[in-house]
Amino acid sequence: MRSPFHKNRFAFTLIELLVVIAIIAILASMLLPALARAKTKSLEVKCISNLKQLGIAVVTWGDDHEGKFPSAELRPTNPVFPPPNNKPRICDVLGEELGYNTNALPQQNTVFRCPQDNLDYFRNEGSSYGWNYDINGLPMENPATSSFRGFGGRTGIRNLERVRVLFDYEAFHLRNGTNSARLNILYADGHATSI
Repeated sequence: MRSPFHKNRFAFTLIELLVVIAIIAILASMLLPALARAKTKSLEVKCISNLKQLGIAVVTWGDDHEGKFPSAELRPTNPVFPPPNNKPRICDVLGEELGYNTNALPQQNTVFRCPQDNLDYFRNEGSSYGWNYDINGLPMENPATSSFRGFGGRTGIRNLERVRVLFDYEAFHLRNGTNSARLNILYADGHATSI
């Protein structure tokens, strides 16, 4: 007969259970920062994808309008052009090219919204991305201009890979492991990148 005080050889002791729990906690603490970085990077990639889709919409719009860039405001709530010369929002200009009804733009899942726009630019401006008003109405193949506002080089003929078309209003994207942030930009040659 087995004694009630006899220990079962297959049971774990309290110390063994605590050691296993501690190991799992250590592994989880090492894994969670990596998961957070992966999530942040995926949101940045989604933003760049949005910009590239908007770049295709700009080119499509230009093909329908004599090969010129659209004319839009940089920030519609703070117009660059005084009334009555106000320009439309870029989301209203490109909405039709993207299949949107510009009277009822989507509020959540839209290419005009950066997934990391926590400053309500999308809600206030209609887009998380600013439009380079310096290229309003200029030919897409040669956006030469007589002004310089820091949007892509000096006056005159500019390289398309340096002409900014759309960009994040703010540096929404934090760099891994730092407090500095990145700004995503779409250039006239169609590439988008973070700086």
